[in-house]
Amino acid sequence: MRKVFSSLLFLFLLSPAWAQLKFLERYEVPSEMYEPNFEMTRVEDGIVAFRTIPEKGLNFRRKLQYFKTDFDLTPSDLIEFPVKEGFDIIGFDVDGEDLFLLLQKGSATNSDKYIFKIDLESNRGIEVDANNLLDMELIEFLVLEDKALFMGVAERNPVLQIFDLQKNSVITVQGIYNPDTQVLQLRKVPDLNEVEVVISREVKNRRREILINTYDLEGNLMREVKVNQFGKPDEEIMDGLLLPMTNYQQAMIGSFGYAKRGTYLGMYIMDINEFGEYGFKKYTLEDFPNFYNYLEEKEKSKKDAEVMKDLEKEKMPTLRNIYSIRDVYSTEDSYLVYFDHYNMMNSRGNTRPGFSSPSSLYRYDRLNRLGYTPYFSDPFYQNTLPNGSSFQVVTDYQYVSAHFAKISKEGNVIWDNSNTYDNFTTTYSEPFGEIAVVGDDLYHVYVENLEVVVSFFRKGEKIFENQRFELKLIDENERIKDTDPESLRMVHWYDRYFLLSGNQRVRFQDESGKEQIRDVFFMTKILVDGDLYQPEESLD
Repeated sequence: MRKVFSSLLFLFLLSPAWAQLKFLERYEVPSEMYEPNFEMTRVEDGIVAFRTIPEKGLNFRRKLQYFKTDFDLTPSDLIEFPVKEGFDIIGFDVDGEDLFLLLQKGSATNSDKYIFKIDLESNRGIEVDANNLLDMELIEFLVLEDKALFMGVAERNPVLQIFDLQKNSVITVQGIYNPDTQVLQLRKVPDLNEVEVVISREVKNRRREILINTYDLEGNLMREVKVNQFGKPDEEIMDGLLLPMTNYQQAMIGSFGYAKRGTYLGMYIMDINEFGEYGFKKYTLEDFPNFYNYLEEKEKSKKDAEVMKDLEKEKMPTLRNIYSIRDVYSTEDSYLVYFDHYNMMNSRGNTRPGFSSPSSLYRYDRLNRLGYTPYFSDPFYQNTLPNGSSFQVVTDYQYVSAHFAKISKEGNVIWDNSNTYDNFTTTYSEPFGEIAVVGDDLYHVYVENLEVVVSFFRKGEKIFENQRFELKLIDENERIKDTDPESLRMVHWYDRYFLLSGNQRVRFQDESGKEQIRDVFFMTKILVDGDLYQPEESLD
């Protein structure tokens, strides 16, 4: 009896530590273990998820499946449509109450394409041929006011075309198609029926300038911000995330460094006013005293001393690995920025993304998408192989640390901090870490080795780091028999809620008590709550 009581007491004491992550709701769709995942995208009242799978029988046809859920994961019916033989989805977007799917036959750049438009209220779909476009390798597909935006690479040059779904006409946007140009970001501006394009262009002496161009839906240039002066002569913008305009002010935030050497120095904030005038604030390791907080104390002290030594010599401290902007949470008076610090090695021996590809460092539009993977899953190396070679480049990403900083819009650093990734390596090319910012709280969440990994910061102070939680089911009478680790995806949904999805095999008992197995695609709503955390010493 004493042993039973001790065990129950131990579980009771541990429960507050585990209660900081809760599996709330779950929705399942019957699915074979290794069938394609459902892609997910936000809609106003929840989520729409969709995929194509092969039809049964000896044919090459596929069918489209999709469903909607509300914020409690209460689903609609599973809707199915036939797909033209040999076609599959290569892009998607949501505009209003309509879901737009871009389908292509095969993988050649001159393959037939069509757009399938689905009214999510009536579940009616129409097909629109899209075969009068340039032959391009697609990078981004967006839709705004029945105008489809195709951003891609044609003959190793970036190209942006606007396709009118009503008139079946195409406009090629001027000023982008150039061998020395890269499109770094394309984003919709729904309130103004415009699109913004961030362009990096090589100029004399191999320097690059940044253009932030705004176009209407007829392809007319409405505004151009030309950034041809940045920092010292050798310093350049390495990447950036353009934020929406608020109160006639806009910002782009990213990393800077010595591009020719592939060396990173820190982050910048570029403030842009309504007239296109801009100014920069730059931040280096001198401004982030907690940059090396992800290290053990002895190693952190060593790195901090190296930074101080460089500063005493009036030398700029440098970062050895890639330092890339992932996300920005903007408030009325501050920015909370999230960077990843990682290294990469691909099967061709390269260790830096560089600027060799017209689509290198492209940042997709995340307005609606939940972890959206562009057509080519590796954004650093798509389109770099000559003549469309079928050789596949395999890239490993070794993650070192995640970095967070809250910076006032006046420019001062309010706090900074970091946590470790323990140098784990993956071939997953998307940013997999997700953040939730709620008031003074920041949660950093991702999935690794069939576990949910959570770190929690409050007012910049690290409360806990890399707490690990096993995957769980909602029904306590069921058990996870198997999970496809490659299918798992964790995305931030809203507030403190995240969404975990993937393919699983579940063991359960039927009405007669006999064990049964079901294969499913699942979506689980997860709540993180740092207030429920109790450190181990408080449980002694």
